[in-house]
Amino acid sequence: MTWIVAITAVAVIVVVVLAATLRHRRLSEELSSERAELDDARRSTEHLETRVATLRQELSEQHRANAELTAKLRTAGDTRAAGLWALERLRQSRLAGTPTLHATGPGIDIAADLGAALALELELLREEVGTYAEVTGIELGNPVSPREALAVLRVVQELAAALAKRSDELRIMIKRDGDAARVTVTASGWSEAAPNHAILDRCVAALNGTLELRPEAGVLTAEVRIPDRAS
Repeated sequence: MTWIVAITAVAVIVVVVLAATLRHRRLSEELSSERAELDDARRSTEHLETRVATLRQELSEQHRANAELTAKLRTAGDTRAAGLWALERLRQSRLAGTPTLHATGPGIDIAADLGAALALELELLREEVGTYAEVTGIELGNPVSPREALAVLRVVQELAAALAKRSDELRIMIKRDGDAARVTVTASGWSEAAPNHAILDRCVAALNGTLELRPEAGVLTAEVRIPDRAS
């Protein structure tokens, strides 16, 4: 009987040791897996922080370029404005990561090109902010001067940047209003008071335009009227 007890005891010990070994191995594997996940998360965080820093720098550069462009528009004649328009389209091409968009220069249809430029600008906005935005119509007639196209694009850029982060959706309408272009941006899902529009005021004033903000229940409407001094 003694040897039976001894064998049983040994068997129990073996089972206990084996169970402990398996448990230790499982815990080691779980720990290794958690460490790997933590390393992946750390690398992902570092990548996102780097990307955010890069985007902030690009946004700062874009704002500076936009401010310079707005200042130049005040005194731009037709020839200079056409050159600035071409440069702006090339800037958009660079931001979108496309080698070329289309031909620029004398003879291009500025009215059609404005539509393409606005569509690309709003696509870049959706990628950066996530807010859906679209141009519901451009009714400026033809021809459209390069200066007016640039002014409209600048206003849309500033209005969209100011309203997109606090809206569910942006809809933009551009119409002829006498000798001026009227840009109307409707921000749906707006639940706050009208934003501080000091920056918008400066942008619109630089273009000799007027700005009106109309907050309503769930909607904010921003309307800018820009006279075309080159017309």
